Amino acid sequence: MTTAPVVPNSTKVKDDFVRQVGDIEIRLPSLSYLKPGLIRRIRRLHDIDAMYTLIELTVSAEALAVLDEMDQDEYQALLDAWRIHSGVGLGES
Repeated sequence: MTTAPVVPNSTKVKDDFVRQVGDIEIRLPSLSYLKPGLIRRIRRLHDIDAMYTLIELTVSAEALAVLDEMDQDEYQALLDAWRIHSGVGLGES
């Protein structure tokens, strides 16, 4: 597994988090490098609402269906890997 490049002089990870779940590619934006439009849409939401809104805004309908049917432990592991990939601590989501 390769590590994502980091923006020079920054800890922001630009690359999307990508995982294959079954036959479906799950592609989520880096939590430390969100586009301004995404930030604007989630800025007033609480953490959990912001996370689910971000997922709903960025993944395909097929990927969302796969996420909805995942085993809870596998889903949590995917979210944890997304945070780690993004350079965001588990307590900061």
